[in-house]
Amino acid sequence: MGVHDVSGACGTQLAKLTPPVARTRVVRRRAVVELLAGSTRPLVVVSAPAGTGKTTALRQWVAEDARPCAWVQVDEADGDPVVLLTYFGRALAAVAPVDAAMERSLQLAVPPLQERILPLLAEALAAAEPFIIVLDDAHLLGSSRSWEVVSFLLRGLPPGAQLVVGARTDPPLHLARLRASGELLEVGVHELAFDRAEAEELMRLHGIALDDDGVDRLLDATEGWAVGLQLACLAAAGRPPAEWLVQVRGDRREVASYFTEEVLERQPQEVKAFLLETAVLTELTPELCALVTGRDEAGELLARVAREELFVVPLGEQMAHFRYHRLFAEMLEAELGRLRPGRPQESHRLVAGWYAQHDLPDPAVFHLLAAGEVAAAGDLVAASWPAMWSRGQAETVRRWLESFSDRQILRHKPLTLTAGWVYTALDAGELGARWGKSACTAVMPDDPSPDGAASLRSSQALLRATVAPGGVKGMRDDAELAARLERAPDSSWYADAHVALGVARWLSGAGQRALFPLGVAARQGSVHNPSAELAALGYLALIAVDEGDWGAAAEHEGHASARLAELGFGTNRRFLPMLLARVRLRAHEGGDGTDEAAADVSRLLAHMVPHPWMALLAHVTLGEAAVECAAAASVHAAAALELLERYPDAGILRSRAERLRGAVERTRVAEPLTPAEHRVLELLPTHFSEAQMAERLFVSRNTVKTHLKGVYRKLGAATRAEAVDRARDAGLLSRA
Repeated sequence: MGVHDVSGACGTQLAKLTPPVARTRVVRRRAVVELLAGSTRPLVVVSAPAGTGKTTALRQWVAEDARPCAWVQVDEADGDPVVLLTYFGRALAAVAPVDAAMERSLQLAVPPLQERILPLLAEALAAAEPFIIVLDDAHLLGSSRSWEVVSFLLRGLPPGAQLVVGARTDPPLHLARLRASGELLEVGVHELAFDRAEAEELMRLHGIALDDDGVDRLLDATEGWAVGLQLACLAAAGRPPAEWLVQVRGDRREVASYFTEEVLERQPQEVKAFLLETAVLTELTPELCALVTGRDEAGELLARVAREELFVVPLGEQMAHFRYHRLFAEMLEAELGRLRPGRPQESHRLVAGWYAQHDLPDPAVFHLLAAGEVAAAGDLVAASWPAMWSRGQAETVRRWLESFSDRQILRHKPLTLTAGWVYTALDAGELGARWGKSACTAVMPDDPSPDGAASLRSSQALLRATVAPGGVKGMRDDAELAARLERAPDSSWYADAHVALGVARWLSGAGQRALFPLGVAARQGSVHNPSAELAALGYLALIAVDEGDWGAAAEHEGHASARLAELGFGTNRRFLPMLLARVRLRAHEGGDGTDEAAADVSRLLAHMVPHPWMALLAHVTLGEAAVECAAAASVHAAAALELLERYPDAGILRSRAERLRGAVERTRVAEPLTPAEHRVLELLPTHFSEAQMAERLFVSRNTVKTHLKGVYRKLGAATRAEAVDRARDAGLLSRA
């Protein structure tokens, strides 16, 4: 099953795109439904803890509203924006003119979110009639990138439409601003609490008779909490109040725990056993229930507990796919562990194996960790991440890694490498630096690598060559090692290793020796690794630009562009060399399209975490293309100088950055600075005195004064601060 087959193996997409089916005995939530129906504010947030009746209230409201409704039942997988947008598109298709190209684009190897998918979503929203879209259980959206998609949806709502977020906590949607502008309706615990009339109606539906004092005591004990009241009704059926009402006390969890035990004890033995044994399941189907119970009649028992409303929530209208109310499931699993120590873990292992056999790594990882099988979960993540990553589901991989402690990752060599690959590409801050260092410095054996590389050592060598933390010399050594170790041409890692080798040779000054490995990467990548093919073609174009072979550069860039259009890739760091070559070509051809090509590079850089050498390459290339436009070139020259301060071993990029600075200087300064004046200029942003400068440069103080006069005169500055500002504006100094 493909990663983008997001409907899952155990249910249908209908289970996620329709409200849970209403039970027969449900109280109409009059007050809260009227509150929701009376608001026209574009964002509705229903935020309250588990068991407060959020879903029931929302379902009743949308059922009575004349507008069409799109419903998305959120789960942890939707924290990946690719998955979330897939369900958004399918849900909105019922209420808005969503172009079928949106889902086709989401099925591409690297979905073009920014370039294609979000614009299509915006077009559909703009053309839609008023509707309601509900995100239920939205607290499970753990990714900031998925919340950015939700924000995008909110901004694009047509007049009269509403976005409804049901969650256990307030969503990260700039609520203060929306509150101040009158665009937000907030519904919380107070509004969701059952009032006296609703509590009495619930008890009447369950055939329970309580006098006024008993109702007051029950409402006081449960604080109108929907699940507490429902559990009370199940526990109290057929019993006088004196037997159970006196025990209702404590906080909500204590109340729930008490009633759960009461409900369990009142069930026939086979039903009680079924409830306990299936508590570990996040989705209830006859097949999974039979797996964990060992009962052939598991399907019939599932149907029975659903009919008897034992906190089983139907998903979809086929009545074959269910889940327990989460709080009830927690209580059941805890009780199972108490009665049968070790049984929950055993069941989690069984379920994990089932999901793994059905090529569903996400739930398999969850159940392995729940079973305490950290090593097996680590193996599965390390084996599965490349496929998920290549399909644009980076946030799913990040969520997997966040399920492990730092110590667990460090003890598992393949997982350490996975963290290095993932965080250096996703996090420009502390996480990227820390896990990049851990993965690059750990001692790796020659054992086979779960990620498909020839060995753990090979994967690490390629990671070091990609990140190049120590500079270009180390990059080349690591790339040579990776290319020696990756000897299977039909492996995607083979093409990646040859791209790294070609880049390392080029940056170290051996451009001609770079051509062979890049040619190999382009040929083999076309079959086994399209993103490596695109990268190789882009670097071949840049090398041709270096050599002044503009015809070859145009051929390689054109081939890469055609392949990109054919493959339909979205934003990907491997496109950077192709886009940089396009900038140089447009500038060489006379300038038409140069700004647009440079803007494409800027957009890509904004959506990726470039390694230092990548950022340096980008700024040097953009600066070289813009050298006739002094203002733009000076910005890139200054950025390149700043990067060189932090990344001194930059190979040919150092001399190119220095030449760029000289070219900018000639356009911005009437008379170029001498090398000695440049050395003094570089010390001006410091607090060094003239005497300290002289000592640092091994010259006399009078010599420093002479150079300073030349710097001030050539920059047209009267003070030290003014000279620094003008030098920065001219790209002669970094802005660090």
